[in-house]
Amino acid sequence: MRLPRVLFTRLPTDTRYPFEGQLPFSDSMPRPARTSLRNIETNVSLTENTGNMLIGESLSRILEIDRARSCHLNLTRLLALGWSAERIRDEIRKHFDLVVFLMANAIRQDFDLGDLADAVSALETDLMVFGIGMQDSLPPTLSTLPEGSQRLLYLFDQKALIFGVRGRETENWLHSVGFSRAKALGCPSLYVYPQNMLAVAPPSGGNTATAIASGHLTNPSPRSQKLISLFRDTKSHYIMQDELLTIARTCKGDESLYNDATGRVRTELCKPVLEHILGSKIPFDNFWYFQNLDAWRVFCTQADFYLGDRFHGGIVAMQAGISAIFIWNDQRARELTDFFALPNISVADIGDAKAHDLVDHLLTQQAFTEFRDTYKQRLDLFARTLGEHGLRLDIGDQYSTPKRHNARQIVHKAYNKFFPRFN
Repeated sequence: MRLPRVLFTRLPTDTRYPFEGQLPFSDSMPRPARTSLRNIETNVSLTENTGNMLIGESLSRILEIDRARSCHLNLTRLLALGWSAERIRDEIRKHFDLVVFLMANAIRQDFDLGDLADAVSALETDLMVFGIGMQDSLPPTLSTLPEGSQRLLYLFDQKALIFGVRGRETENWLHSVGFSRAKALGCPSLYVYPQNMLAVAPPSGGNTATAIASGHLTNPSPRSQKLISLFRDTKSHYIMQDELLTIARTCKGDESLYNDATGRVRTELCKPVLEHILGSKIPFDNFWYFQNLDAWRVFCTQADFYLGDRFHGGIVAMQAGISAIFIWNDQRARELTDFFALPNISVADIGDAKAHDLVDHLLTQQAFTEFRDTYKQRLDLFARTLGEHGLRLDIGDQYSTPKRHNARQIVHKAYNKFFPRFN
């Protein structure tokens, strides 16, 4: 069976510079090795929050596709370069059988997706949507969203073969405002390494266990204060996701701040900046920033557990087989932890607890049994939903639904026109 050619769009997968030309077999450019302020600013603009990379890479890592004829492309960048929606439509129809939209917390009052709606409105190629969710709870009316975002949701509901959303709250809200085809499938980043996710277990080491944390330390908020209070007596590493740029600018571009090869951020330079912002002592031993997911995952294997209020910071750890506790402060993170039965706690419920108190209370054998049972159900639903449209997960038969569904295959009619030799 011929495999589909898939265009993955919306979120980044790595800190790489896309090629703006049009040559077969061309590749994106790696980031420069020098850590000048200008380079850091450009690199950060490519990924913004580095947690987005987990979502961006997810389905392209696990779908059984024609990899030589599939790629990642940000459609809104083409619009910014002056391409019309019709030109984008024609080029996609010529080269791809399916467009996969990898989304995040895009259903929000302060985020207008009108530019993406313009591109989607013209598409004639099959499309699927995964991972879209709400940032915060919303009243049961569309009028709270920007017009462009409303239009995009209408298009997804009408045109998408799969309209996959993060969890039950987003699904219920979309149903309440008339989008009946929305289906809770979770964030696809959780399905990339099922063997490691299912192997996660309570950490060993007791009070000597080493932790990884992530949060929002450049934001002087109660949630940041609560995070640092957890780690007063715990050996811990802090992994930045979008704080590096603020620190680099404060350090006036000191190129010794960040080591691009190792991901290490110099403690003696960044800690005073963060302590000034927060007005509190910072307990973390070392600071890191990763622009590549493989390096991030490998680093996580050095720790015993993750505890933080960055959802995908915890998922990176779990992809590497490390247990995680997710701190949540909004609808977005709570919805995902509930959907997968992940160990979690709200900022308000932490109280005076320390990191190891939460480990003892939340990372239990019972908690992981519940997580594994829930995870297997979610993964099975995800695989079956894809299978209904002829797509198969390339993650091993023990994790995916082995039966090939007798449903329509994702091969656009235009394929026969442009590639008749494959008939």
